[in-house]
Amino acid sequence: MTARAAETEDRTFVQDARRSQLVGCAIEVIAEVGVEKASMVRIAERAGVSRGVIAYHFDDRDDLFGGVVEAVYALATTELGPDVAAEVSPPAALKRFIGGSVAFYAAHPQHMLALSAIFASGHKVRERRGEHTAEMLEVESILAAGQREGFFRVFDTTIMASTIRAALDVALRRIIAGDSADLLAHELVATFDAATTVESR
Repeated sequence: MTARAAETEDRTFVQDARRSQLVGCAIEVIAEVGVEKASMVRIAERAGVSRGVIAYHFDDRDDLFGGVVEAVYALATTELGPDVAAEVSPPAALKRFIGGSVAFYAAHPQHMLALSAIFASGHKVRERRGEHTAEMLEVESILAAGQREGFFRVFDTTIMASTIRAALDVALRRIIAGDSADLLAHELVATFDAATTVESR
């Protein structure tokens, strides 16, 4: 590696670390005061930097919020993705996805508060970014595999995936309100097991 290449790599590492720090501070501020009060100035103050530092790394506030969405989905993928992929059958994978999602919400309340606040604020980050779509396609893939292999009854996989997503959104609000994550996970897993499984004759 040349000296110039090493310098570029070091600079990129430092820039990535700074972006991660700013996203982390944005998560904290949004979780505490909400989206409308989470100004660039307030986030910069939390990070101990000038507003110009944020402007260097992010085009505007929406870009920073997009960084929050990306970070939360990346964390969920890292923590939950391998467990779902390791399951040997579609029903087990679906149960792991639902139960694991609820457990993730409970383990990372600040992240989920910030994410839900951004989605509820009217910002179109959820629609513009690919993470949400990728998650829905993954769930649809599990459902379709379950149908092909005879585990799941016939239903519209897009509608079922959207219903699961809506139920998980409700679970998040219940967890934020203080409800038991274990009880919510158990109920949702049982509900969608009953909703998807082929009826015995």
